[in-house]
Amino acid sequence: MRNQADYFLKLTAAPDQTVAERAYDHTWRFDFTAPGFCLLDIGANVDSHILRAWMVRLKLLLSDIARHRTGRLFLFRSLARFDQQETTKFHLDSAPEQSMLMLGYEPSQVQSRLFLGDYTRAAFDLGTTPQGFLQDYNPMFRKGEDVLAPYATELPQPEPGHARILLINNSSLPFTEARTNPLGVMHKAIIVTPNEAERRIVNSTMLVTEGEEIGVDMQEEFVRTDKISQKNY
Repeated sequence: MRNQADYFLKLTAAPDQTVAERAYDHTWRFDFTAPGFCLLDIGANVDSHILRAWMVRLKLLLSDIARHRTGRLFLFRSLARFDQQETTKFHLDSAPEQSMLMLGYEPSQVQSRLFLGDYTRAAFDLGTTPQGFLQDYNPMFRKGEDVLAPYATELPQPEPGHARILLINNSSLPFTEARTNPLGVMHKAIIVTPNEAERRIVNSTMLVTEGEEIGVDMQEEFVRTDKISQKNY
């Protein structure tokens, strides 16, 4: 549904203000002009620790932009690092109604396909809300998956050895004429070649706009650790 130019950025150094503003505009949308997601290719020769340090830096920049534009900060609600080799259906990650998912993909030999589904736009076109769409056309089932198909975008495959950061608007609010609600998209992954001898490491963080933030010590541990688990730090 979306052209690559609508959401794709190259990142050749640590995120700066210009990159963060473009990523914010692509992701934290309030109408349907922007896609609701942003893919940052950060190239080869960036190890896992640098990738996670850049994710934390990008979050700080995005939070500062959000504070100036909306009066709200982005806060880390969760930090995790895991080997993800299971196919998923289109879904939202569990989070408050205003949230952003930031995923850091390490280079992997495990072939996969990533999709974003603009369920908020689908709901709008059907004259319902995102919650109504989930109730009547849940894409976990075939009927809903078929309805969402025209609103889906498949991301390009990474170049060999390249790490990537994917920002996803994970919100569940409806469109308003006042353009006050961030508008979310769903995501899914198809694992083409699961391989127990290989790893497909995803560094997963959830950003929210209210509540308590995970402490700086835990953020630093997220950057430093070599552990792989599905538990929050």
